[in-house]
Amino acid sequence: MGENLASHDVDGHQLAVHPAYRENTIQSFQQAAKCGVGFVEFDVQVTRDNIPIIWHDDDVVFGAVDAPQRPMVKDLTLAELQALCGRNTAAATAAGSGAADLASSDSHHHHAVLRGGSEDGSTVSSPRGGSEDGSISTADDGAHGGRPRSKLLRLFRDRSTRQAGTQYEPWACTEDDSIPTLEAVFRAMPPEVGFDIEIKMTTGDDVVHTPAEEVDRMLSAILPVVDRLAGPQPPQDHFIDGPLLQPHPYRGPAAAAAASASTSSAPTEQQMPPQQQQPVGRRIMFSSFDPDVCVELRRRQSRYPVYYLSGCGLYAHADARRTSIPAALSFAAEKGMRGVVMPASVLLQHMDTVANAGASRLELMTYGLENNDLGALQAQADAGVVAAIVDEVAGVTAALGGGGALMGHGAAGEEAGAAQAGAQLQQQRQ
Repeated sequence: MGENLASHDVDGHQLAVHPAYRENTIQSFQQAAKCGVGFVEFDVQVTRDNIPIIWHDDDVVFGAVDAPQRPMVKDLTLAELQALCGRNTAAATAAGSGAADLASSDSHHHHAVLRGGSEDGSTVSSPRGGSEDGSISTADDGAHGGRPRSKLLRLFRDRSTRQAGTQYEPWACTEDDSIPTLEAVFRAMPPEVGFDIEIKMTTGDDVVHTPAEEVDRMLSAILPVVDRLAGPQPPQDHFIDGPLLQPHPYRGPAAAAAASASTSSAPTEQQMPPQQQQPVGRRIMFSSFDPDVCVELRRRQSRYPVYYLSGCGLYAHADARRTSIPAALSFAAEKGMRGVVMPASVLLQHMDTVANAGASRLELMTYGLENNDLGALQAQADAGVVAAIVDEVAGVTAALGGGGALMGHGAAGEEAGAAQAGAQLQQQRQ
């Protein structure tokens, strides 16, 4: 709920304002759920030791701010990654476990972060050591209550100008949390909260087709975890919490049963004792910017819907399937995708896309900073967009009086910023 933002005082000097929670953590997902969103959206990558973890960027940036180290996530083990975080609980560290209390936190956001290894192209295989090399330090700086400090670095977006930063800063948070495994997130989150699992690939923009072995490496690690922990499949007609901007909490199969109960004498699930009720499965959808991953997801499983994420021409790419709205809709329809997820900024300039998607029996969802604006959300809702991925979860849901068909992005927010966004959205709505 919110982004990673930096603030400035009246003289232009930067103030030490940090996010309350780091993005893509269990704490952030739990707070988004408390705000009433029906889904949380997060990025899944696979470590060198084949553990699916939740992390947005291709690389992990840490070390000295003037000479950061930037190894790729896929080149590090789970233990090496988690050693970089200030908080490293036993539950979250273990690849096969991970439960957490329903504490406060928030949701996630696409940031531009440098990719790859160090300046000479090398990578670091073990992010440990003393503070001289910028790896992990367990010394207390007086502001963390004796807790180990995270050595992660981040480019922060300026709060006043909304411009992306150009200088790395320590990724300090009020409450740090471990880099979670996919399994830990499943075990920590209530089953009524759906997951939009984005498969995050690191293939370069100059590569048309992702190598099959890389697709296999990712999906062979991710799909078994989902199959083992997802629970019973929920009914597809209750998949999205929509309509957009109208709070409609997911109630599972019981809602469908109750709708037809008036003409039947058979007991519904709502009338059954708790021990006789059928468990509600978690709603899960897959998404990816990589068309080859989407095709393989459809080939390997049919239980969960697959959505094609596309910049629709917003980002340059060698793959023609990624470069325009018509190409995205054509690919998704031809390959049997459930829908397309596209930038709100692009859709708002081409609102006929919603009708074109509907003509191809495709659902349309959006992401981007524009979805923090209630007017932009209203325009999309009026056009027929089924769901929106939101960064400022607290502010938007407060203005709407509920989550509706909103998906909490995995970004960490600063509480004052979330409150300010909520007040602004309330004014827009009035």
